[in-house]
Amino acid sequence: MITLAPEVSLDAIIARDGSRCAWCGAEVWRRDLTFEHVLPRSSGGLTSDENAVVACKRCNRERGSRPVVAFVRARLAAGAEPQVPLIRGALERLSESPRRRHREYGARQLGLLRRI
Repeated sequence: MITLAPEVSLDAIIARDGSRCAWCGAEVWRRDLTFEHVLPRSSGGLTSDENAVVACKRCNRERGSRPVVAFVRARLAAGAEPQVPLIRGALERLSESPRRRHREYGARQLGLLRRI
């Protein structure tokens, strides 16, 4: 049986990863930052510290439920500067998750991210 970690706050994720958007690299006002699920909830992602990065509201809205690598490619094509090391770290955390869906998604996206 898997014990779920207590819900994590945006402040805890900012303390861990910094206050720049993972997807575009922008440093925005605190009120414009959001808790972003790496594996979207609509795809089975749970709200946990292993499945979270900081994103600006704009990127969070634009990404929707697109896969990580697809959105990184789109942001690069748009001239943004995604924080690839931070995103890689988030995918590594997911790939080591006790939750199968998180683990499989993290490993798959990490493999694709290495090709960019």
